[in-house]
Amino acid sequence: MFKIALFGYSGAGKTTLFRILTGKKDEGYDPFKPNAGVGTYKDKHLASIAEIHKARKTVYPEFEFYDFKGFPSGEGFPGGFFRNLADMDAVACVVNNFTDGANPAGEADSLLMELVFYDTERVQSVLQARQDNAESVSSLQEESLKQGLKLLEQERFLNELPGEAKQFLQGMELATVKPALVCFNGNKVRIDRDPPPSVRQDFSQQGFEEELYKLAMRQLSLITFYTVKGDIARGWLVPAHYTARQAAGSVHKDMEKGFIKAAAVNFQEFAGFGSWQDAKHAGALKFLGPDAHLTDGDIVEFYFTPNPS
Repeated sequence: MFKIALFGYSGAGKTTLFRILTGKKDEGYDPFKPNAGVGTYKDKHLASIAEIHKARKTVYPEFEFYDFKGFPSGEGFPGGFFRNLADMDAVACVVNNFTDGANPAGEADSLLMELVFYDTERVQSVLQARQDNAESVSSLQEESLKQGLKLLEQERFLNELPGEAKQFLQGMELATVKPALVCFNGNKVRIDRDPPPSVRQDFSQQGFEEELYKLAMRQLSLITFYTVKGDIARGWLVPAHYTARQAAGSVHKDMEKGFIKAAAVNFQEFAGFGSWQDAKHAGALKFLGPDAHLTDGDIVEFYFTPNPS
C-alpha cells in the first residue's frame, strides 16, 4: 500500500482532509508520531466493471495517509521532524486558502522550501562526514549527493535527479526524493502559478477526493489494472514501469514465480463487449509475455504454474 504524508502548517486543514479521506475521527498530538489511516479510491472504472461482471464483492485500491502535526509558519518545524517522511512514498503539502488574509502561493512555496532546506543541511552533513571518514558512503552515493546538492541550491527537488542517481539516495532520510503535490484548501485567493501539481478546491466539495487520488497516482507514476475472478472485481495499483510478471506478483508472489503469460483487454473494449468471455470470443484479448507492460485500465488474467520449483 502506498503511503502519503499530509504535511503543512497548523490550521491549514490537514486533519480535516485526513478525516475525509480515512473516516478516522481521533487526533494525534505527538509531533513525531503521525496519525495513520487508510483511504479508499472509489475508482469509477472498477465500479462499472463490477456492475458488468455482476460481482458480489468489489475491492477498491487503497492508500495509507499519515497526518503529521503542524506547527505555526513562523516557528518552522523541530529538529528531526523531517525524518518522519523517510518511509513515505509521496508528500502532500496542505495549504490554507480559506481564511481572510490567506497567502496560499507563499505558504506553498514556504512548505516546499522547508523540505529543500532540510535536505540541503542533510546532504551537506553527509558529504562532510564522508570527507571526515565519519560516515560510510560509497563513491556512487557521494557523486549522487553532489549532483543533488546542486539541484537543492537551485531550490529544486532531488526527485529531478536521473533514476540511477536518485536510487543511490534511497534510505538516506531525504525528503525531496519523494514526489510532492499541493492541496490548496479553499478558493479564497486566486492562484496564478502552479508550484508542483496541485488540487485547488474546498476539502468539503464533492469530487475533491477523486481529484486528489488521481493526482497522487500521476505523481507516483502508477497505473491501475483490474482482475475479475469468481464473484470478485478488484483494482490494483502498480508502478508504470512494472513488467507483466511484476504486476502478477502484486496479486500473489506465486503468480510472479510461475508466470507464463497474461491475457488483457482494456476497460473501454471490455465495456463494449459486456463480458470477459465475449471479449475473448471476439479475439480482443492481447497476450503478454513476462517482460511486456500492462496498459493503464487493463483487465487482466494471469496464467502461471502453481508452486514452481
